[in-house]
Amino acid sequence: MNLLLLILFALQLIIPDSEENSVLVNEDLIAQHTIYFDIQDGAFIGADSLVHALQQAHFIALGELHNRIRLGELTDALLHTLEPQGFNNFAVETGPYSARKLQQLIGEGKHEVSAFYAAYSSNLYDIIPIPFFKGETDLRFLATADSLGFELWGLDQEFYFSYAYLIDELARLSGKSLSPNQQKLHRKLMRKLFWLDRRNQFRELFNISLHRTCRLKNNADLLAYLESFAQTENADIQEIVDAFHKTLEIYCMAEKGQASEPIRISYFKENFNRNFEAALKVNPEPKMFLKMGSFHMGRNRSPLNLYDIGNHVAQIAESRNESSVHISYLNRFFEGKDVKGQRGWEASANFVSVGEKEKWALIDLRPLREQLGNQTLSGNRFELQTILNYDFIIIAPEDDWVERHW
Repeated sequence: MNLLLLILFALQLIIPDSEENSVLVNEDLIAQHTIYFDIQDGAFIGADSLVHALQQAHFIALGELHNRIRLGELTDALLHTLEPQGFNNFAVETGPYSARKLQQLIGEGKHEVSAFYAAYSSNLYDIIPIPFFKGETDLRFLATADSLGFELWGLDQEFYFSYAYLIDELARLSGKSLSPNQQKLHRKLMRKLFWLDRRNQFRELFNISLHRTCRLKNNADLLAYLESFAQTENADIQEIVDAFHKTLEIYCMAEKGQASEPIRISYFKENFNRNFEAALKVNPEPKMFLKMGSFHMGRNRSPLNLYDIGNHVAQIAESRNESSVHISYLNRFFEGKDVKGQRGWEASANFVSVGEKEKWALIDLRPLREQLGNQTLSGNRFELQTILNYDFIIIAPEDDWVERHW
C-alpha cells in the first residue's frame, strides 16, 4: 500500500490538476474533516478521534514547528494521555548525551535545568547549549515526562552550541583523574570557543560563514583533548567523545555546502535502533513517543525527498503488525498575526483556514488519504505531501515564541 501511495503521490506532483474526476483540496473540504477541542489539566477534551488513535498505536510521531508556546502545552497533554497506555519512551531532537543530561537535571528540579541554561547561554548572541527546551512550557512538559517515568532518547547530533558544555562535561566526569595536560587543553578550548562563538554569530548577521565547526574539527587542541579520553572505561565519557566526532562531521559538511542531511538521518535511525533494541529487552511491545521537526516525522518521503525517521518508525510498526500515528503541528494566529495568506504560508492556506484564536483545531487526514488512493482528490505539492505523511494536523490557538525559563 505504501508503494502505491508513493506512485500516486509522484503522479499528482507531475499532473496535480489533470484528473477529470478529482476534487481539489479546498477550505470547505478541510472544514468537513475538522473538529475543535480543548486541553484542560493535561487532558484532551473533545478530541475523541485523536485519543482513540493514540490508544491503538505503539508509535506516536509529532512533527513540530520549533519553539512555540502552545507546542509545549500539546506535548504535555500527549504525555499525560500516552502514559496510561503503556508509553514510557520519549525520543527528542537532541543529541544522545544531551537527552540524558536533561533527564538528570530535571530529576533534580526545574531550577537545575534553568541554572544549566543560564551557565551556557548568551542572550546577546542567542547561544544555548541544548535546543527546543528553552521555554517555560518546554520545561513544564519535561517535568511531566520525568514525573510520569518517561525515558528520554536523544536521536540527533549534539547541538551547534553544545561544544562548550560537552568539553566541560568531559572534565567533570573525569574528576580527579583529569591530568594537568587535559586541564591545560580544557582551559585553552573554553577560551577559544567563547570568542569563536561570538565571532561566528557576529558574522552570521552579515550572512558570512566562519566555518566554525570545520575549524574546530581540525583544531589540534580539540583533537588532542578528545583523544586523551580514548582509554577511558567511563561509558558517559566515551559517549560524549563519539557524539562529538559525529557532530563535527555533520555540521562541517553543512558548512561546506555538502549533503549532510542523509548522514544526519542515518544517525537518527542508528540512535533509535539502539534504544529500541534496549527497550525490547525490557518489554516485547515497547511504545514510544517521538517529537521532532515536521520535516522528519512523516510516514513517507520528507520535503527533502528523503526517507526520514518518521518513515523508519512507520516501517518498524508495519513490520511488527503495529500502528504508528503521525501528527503535524501548525499555527494560524502567530505573533499577533493571521498567517493565512501571508508570504511563505500560501501552500498551507487551506489547512490553516480552519484555525481559530481560542480553540484547538484537529484535521483528520485519513479520509483524505483514502481519496488520494482512489484518485478522487488532488492539490498542491504541500497538501499532497502532508496528507500522505500525516494522519492528523493540529492547529494551535493563538500562539507565540516561547519565553525562556532562565
